[in-house]
Amino acid sequence: MTLYEGIALIQEKQAVVLDLGAHYTKFGFTGEAAPRCIIKSEFWCPMERRYKQVYDYNTTEELYDNLVQMLHLLYFRHVLVNPKERKVVVIESLLTTTQFRETLAKVLYMHYEVSGVTWWDTGRACAATLGVGTALVVSIGAREAEVTPVVHAAPLVHAIQVPPLGMQAVRVHLANILKEDNETELQLDDNVLEDILVRTCFVPSRTLAIQLASEGCNGVRSVVCGGAGTSVRVTGRARALAAEPLFERDRDMASLPDAVLQCLIQCPRDTRRVLAENILITGGGATLPGLKARIAHELRHLITVEPYKDQLHIKTFKFHSSPCEDNVCAWVGGAVCGGADGGGRAEPRDVYLRTQRLRDWACLLHNTPPDHHHRCP
Repeated sequence: MTLYEGIALIQEKQAVVLDLGAHYTKFGFTGEAAPRCIIKSEFWCPMERRYKQVYDYNTTEELYDNLVQMLHLLYFRHVLVNPKERKVVVIESLLTTTQFRETLAKVLYMHYEVSGVTWWDTGRACAATLGVGTALVVSIGAREAEVTPVVHAAPLVHAIQVPPLGMQAVRVHLANILKEDNETELQLDDNVLEDILVRTCFVPSRTLAIQLASEGCNGVRSVVCGGAGTSVRVTGRARALAAEPLFERDRDMASLPDAVLQCLIQCPRDTRRVLAENILITGGGATLPGLKARIAHELRHLITVEPYKDQLHIKTFKFHSSPCEDNVCAWVGGAVCGGADGGGRAEPRDVYLRTQRLRDWACLLHNTPPDHHHRCP
């Protein structure tokens, strides 16, 4: 190693890891066990004089401004680093829209002039925290749940299931139950509902849930949540049945356990058993007490009835315990992957400036073989 190469290695700084979720954003450095900050994905908009969500946009220009404001808040208030001096590891969903990906890349490369960006999907990042190449990642986010099978460190895109069963559905159901039990119109915002959900609610077992739904929740104690002037009586029914939308089946069998089994059906036969024995439940919704045990009970029950009884010959479901907190599992995986390769997989800024377009699995320009007759010259 020459002297100049040694100096370059010494001066190489840790990359930053960005997990820009629909409700919360995690931001920190590679090689660390936890993000430096976990904040809501919102910022103060001086033009509209209100706190604005990052995903609250109608045009690409508005999204560009939102991302500029949000990243400015992260870089210069929470971690206090120069964006030009550090590469970026972005954690994203495989189903992120092209508009959002391209706009985020433009903000990072053009506005903040970062030297390089690495893109990691949520499924592979979560599997990396376990040190396994094959895993079934169930990520319960704010708006939706995403079931991603990862086989030999490659996500099976055609088998991904994304039911609209995130924590937003749980909060809406909780608000309806509180309205019925208190017999009055409660004006509760998302912050109050989230506080009630985290502090008082739990997920009962399948047997107990059926019993509570039929006989009532007299055995579950009611509590009062809130301070002076904002106290809300949270009944036992609200505490025990708030998360039931995740397990209620409709005509399309769009419950969360059904989504897991439908994902296994779409996977190759020789991978189904391995995936069923390597399930990882992550996301903010995974922090609800009793949720993982309830999903396990539901899966073991559904596999014995139609239509899964004849399609899936699986008898065992095994679950991994995340080595970190469930809500930051994807971020920790990005920190591990980004620190392991030393930024070698990052796309440099000069390469991006030539085409100003990211490689995308949904784009035929990047998936068509070079010798194919439909390939553009």
